[in-house]
Amino acid sequence: MDAAFATYTVPSLLVALLAFFALAATWLKRQVPQDGDSLADRIEQMLPLTQCAQCGHPGCRPYAEAVAAGAAIDLCPPGGTELVIELKDLMGSNAPLSQEDLQAHPAPLLAVIDESACIGCTLCLDPCPVDAIVGAQGFMHTVIEAECTGCELCLAPCPVDCISLVPKAVEPPAEPIALLGRGCINCGRCIDVCPVALQPDQLLKLSNAEDWAGADDLELQRCIECGLCDRVCPSDINLSARFTQAKRIAGELAATEAEKQRIKTRYQIHQQRLIAVQSQAKDRRAQRLAQRLAQQQAQRSSEASGHNAKADS
Repeated sequence: MDAAFATYTVPSLLVALLAFFALAATWLKRQVPQDGDSLADRIEQMLPLTQCAQCGHPGCRPYAEAVAAGAAIDLCPPGGTELVIELKDLMGSNAPLSQEDLQAHPAPLLAVIDESACIGCTLCLDPCPVDAIVGAQGFMHTVIEAECTGCELCLAPCPVDCISLVPKAVEPPAEPIALLGRGCINCGRCIDVCPVALQPDQLLKLSNAEDWAGADDLELQRCIECGLCDRVCPSDINLSARFTQAKRIAGELAATEAEKQRIKTRYQIHQQRLIAVQSQAKDRRAQRLAQRLAQQQAQRSSEASGHNAKADS
């Protein structure tokens, strides 16, 4: 009895334990974030999200996954050199490039429509992933410069070749402001005189380290640039000038993030509009087919009635 019990019970317990450990391993794998997925997510957030496929991949997410796996980081024309530098900071100095010279990468492009040649066909509207082209059937089209990402998707559909790409004007970076004086000695005088109760000494350190998130946490944007901290600084540091520059840089970074989110939102709206248009077209085709079938059925019924009438006569 005991031998039979052991024969059937022990294997059953082993199978149950193996199943338990397998389920536990699966659960743990789902709970622990994967480094590749996390990196791909961060890369995707940096991309312009125009889904233009100029990188050779079907969309921004596949390209982000490819970069995370070791693909070249300079294959996104809409992102330009700025994106390459950001990805290089994220991936490290050894991140692969298709061109070693960053200056060899073209500047961001802007689509321009020759309004005298445009025939108002609307064929360029749907391919634009961010709805940057406006116009109606039979009327001249134009490009919203602030929305265009230079993805080139509008060029091929144009039947009269009236769309061209030109370099987008890029503002040169501002010259850094030299910090005068002998360096902060942490005396705290700037804190005492600040009329809005900021910590200029800490803001200076964070600005010098380009820690804009930390500076934002200490409410850098609340600085009114009154210059009182400059007057009391025993090291003669021009703090207010540095804070003016830091506020501008932090504001530009915030604007860049907002721009990326806006482009993503416009792309999503564009996709929703295309889905709605396709659904309406499908419904119209179904209605036409139903009408055609009804007409054919009515015609067959009429022919059958005529045939029966002739037979009766």
